[in-house]
Amino acid sequence: MSLSTGPVVVAGAITLFTDLVIRKETLATEAKVIVGTAIVALGLGALETAAPRTAVAMAYLVLVSVVFVKHGNTPSPAEAFATWYGKG
Repeated sequence: MSLSTGPVVVAGAITLFTDLVIRKETLATEAKVIVGTAIVALGLGALETAAPRTAVAMAYLVLVSVVFVKHGNTPSPAEAFATWYGKG
């Protein structure tokens, strides 16, 4: 497994956890997260053969942006978890 795959899979898992457990969405509506995570992991894995440091840096950038960036009206996973846990 390539070095860029782990952070991308963790980002997908965080997104799924946030949507399924905290926001109470259904798995059928979140199938796009699974497909998107697989596409990004494969793409960065392919990029890692040509530019390994760039691919790993991009993978960690994906992880950080998934955790802290708000997308539209949806809160970021960090905000959603803080609200769910009672600290927000």
